[in-house]
Amino acid sequence: MKYLLTLLFFSLVLGQQVPEENGVLILSDQNFEYVLKKYEFVLVDFYAHWCGHCHHLAPVFASSARQVRNQNVQFAKINCPQYEHLCRKYQVTGFPTLKLFGDGQLLMEYQGDRTEKAIVDWMRKKTNKGSVEAKSLDQLKKFSESPNLVMVFFGEQKESYEFMQYYQFSQKNKHIPALHTFNQNFANEMRAQVPSIVVYKPYDERKAAIFDNFEISYIEQFVKKHSYPVLMNFDIQTAKRIFKGDQPTLILVQNSQTSQAEKHLRLALSKIKDQILICIANTDNKYGLRLMQYFGIQNDYLPQIVAFNPISDSFNLLSEITKDGIINFTQSFLGLQQRSQKSDL
Repeated sequence: MKYLLTLLFFSLVLGQQVPEENGVLILSDQNFEYVLKKYEFVLVDFYAHWCGHCHHLAPVFASSARQVRNQNVQFAKINCPQYEHLCRKYQVTGFPTLKLFGDGQLLMEYQGDRTEKAIVDWMRKKTNKGSVEAKSLDQLKKFSESPNLVMVFFGEQKESYEFMQYYQFSQKNKHIPALHTFNQNFANEMRAQVPSIVVYKPYDERKAAIFDNFEISYIEQFVKKHSYPVLMNFDIQTAKRIFKGDQPTLILVQNSQTSQAEKHLRLALSKIKDQILICIANTDNKYGLRLMQYFGIQNDYLPQIVAFNPISDSFNLLSEITKDGIINFTQSFLGLQQRSQKSDL
């Protein structure tokens, strides 16, 4: 009897041990309610072991979990043929079905694309409440090494104007993971000025900081500027940013036989990177090929550099590609666009 009471005591204090696979909790009828109540948010994959689509989603779901899960957010899965009553309870009619739970209650079903980026972005928007205070230096260091863009505010006090602006921005942009700290030792160890907003990114110079302008509009421009590498590869995401955006773009269109032009573009980067978006489109893949066709460029005339303005849908071409030629071409194109805008006024 004493042994049973001791076992009950430790099970209540320590909680259940929930098995997991590749970072995803494995649910059963014994631990389902426990997991939903333990974590603030849980995204549950209702699957069937015989389902081909479920097997295809599994590695995507696991890789998404590794990027998003933390002490408050978890990813979990349950095999519906084994626990039919739970799946019926939550009206699961097809596999796989993803449902988000919050504070033990069903919130909504995920209806987006079954890609890692789509799931990660959706979960961050639904579960991120804005910037939270860093609890340890180790947490800050791991956070700064994230495979995605993240930001940290280093300050002196919560009531400061700088922090209030930063916090409001983090609440409006919940898809961007954000931390803050008022610990001077943390700032010193992270080599951060106080006050400052540091954007950590897995590309280019790895981090960039704001020291003197904490207006929300400026923070938005700054983060937007650093949301992509200085030199992007042209793919579906880059295409959306270019053609649905409002920023002029410089695009090197090339194939595997004409890649020498890239060296000249890289030499020119430091002079033009703050003025225009820059990317490389390889016509050896379908996205680069479509872009070449869109601008009416013939394969025999590669490489070409395209300066494109999505607002006016105008573009210019450069064939003689050198470092100085790219710099002059870019400045000339931007000057022409500015004069055109003034004349329209």
